[in-house]
Amino acid sequence: MTVINRLLQKLVALKYNLLALGYVTLHFIFIALLGRLFGASSETDVYFLAITVITYLGHIVQAVWEAWTPWYVERLKQNRREADKLYSVFIFWITLCSLLLIGLYFLLRLFWTVEAQAGLFNFLDVFIVFLLIQNLIFINREYLTLHGYYGMYYAVDILASVLKIIGVWWMWDAPNVHDLAWIMLAAYSVGLLWQWGLIFGKLKAKLSWTLRAPDDRVILWNSSKMKLGSLAYDGKEILLAMVLTAAGPGIYSLFSYASKFAAVILEVVNAPIMSMFSAKLTHAHEEKRYCDIPPLVKGALSQTVALYLIATAVMYMVMPQIMLVFFGDKFTTAQVDEMRWIFLLLSGYTVTIVLESPFARAVSLFRYYTYGMTLNFIFGAIMLSGYGLLWWLGRTDDYLLFLGVLVVAQTSNYLLYWRKYHAHLQPRLALSRCKDHL
Repeated sequence: MTVINRLLQKLVALKYNLLALGYVTLHFIFIALLGRLFGASSETDVYFLAITVITYLGHIVQAVWEAWTPWYVERLKQNRREADKLYSVFIFWITLCSLLLIGLYFLLRLFWTVEAQAGLFNFLDVFIVFLLIQNLIFINREYLTLHGYYGMYYAVDILASVLKIIGVWWMWDAPNVHDLAWIMLAAYSVGLLWQWGLIFGKLKAKLSWTLRAPDDRVILWNSSKMKLGSLAYDGKEILLAMVLTAAGPGIYSLFSYASKFAAVILEVVNAPIMSMFSAKLTHAHEEKRYCDIPPLVKGALSQTVALYLIATAVMYMVMPQIMLVFFGDKFTTAQVDEMRWIFLLLSGYTVTIVLESPFARAVSLFRYYTYGMTLNFIFGAIMLSGYGLLWWLGRTDDYLLFLGVLVVAQTSNYLLYWRKYHAHLQPRLALSRCKDHL
């Protein structure tokens, strides 16, 4: 019976990995269908640019609520009603902040129109509402996870991906990229209604018509600190979009596809090893076993770097075949070659992230909580300076050069994390008499 119970427990744990795999697979199918429908063109540029804009604006909305979890859990243990009151307050704040940003967008549209990006603005006229829907889904996902509905972390995205795939098939004979805005809104609205069905139905949550709750300002302050660094770091996405769209139609789409290949490799190679590394490092540091930390870092680096370089080399070689299988003849040979160049430069950026990861995790676990935010501001300053230099030289469409700036900025982050790691650890290793590890 014990063996059976253990097997069942493993199967229960495995189902969450399968949900994650299901989402990644369905999302890739959706992207592949878009590629078969539009190729790398101004239409796909519009879609990917709109996602970038909404994701960036989403950081502003998340800056009012993202740190709420510890306070909610604390109240949940004492008084469910008070916990739901806090949830209600942040539902209101998310809605208010999103509507203010949406209002500012339409105010901007009244006075400023960029003809070169008319397609993007026409798409955003509808899609801007996704800003509100997405953030409500995010907070509901955390709420449901805290109540034991772990599968809902991916379930909504899986449902939305299925609906998006159906939507793409629906417009297959008459493709119009602007229909994607309505398809996205409809798909995720269904997911949001499903979440609320569980929250107010099964969990019997009660909304309170209140605008304030104890500690709400503390939560707002901590949320803001969490997202300030993200705003500085992810400003690179806006700058990249400006450079890549200036390079011509379809270039930003090629970059988006190449970045997805690089991101998949990074996730598969880095995430599992870093997860185990973080757990071991936490115990070693808290138990003051400082001599064990350098071997942990070296071990993590040797695994991740070797696996990443091998996976990148394989992906680079088989990319033309992958593009042919999934996207048919929608991409020309020149476009595939261009994408491979972009992928190589992106790989320089992502391999730097791989090198940085153990040191960044270590610095965070050493409790230097604001250090990462400082580095993100330095990263943002380098990217902005690089764009300013390209503008001064009249080369704001030279995306290969700007991707080089991206590598330089990420290398700066890596070196500063490496320096902070050694500054923290060196005196402790000296006291522990294990200098040979440095």
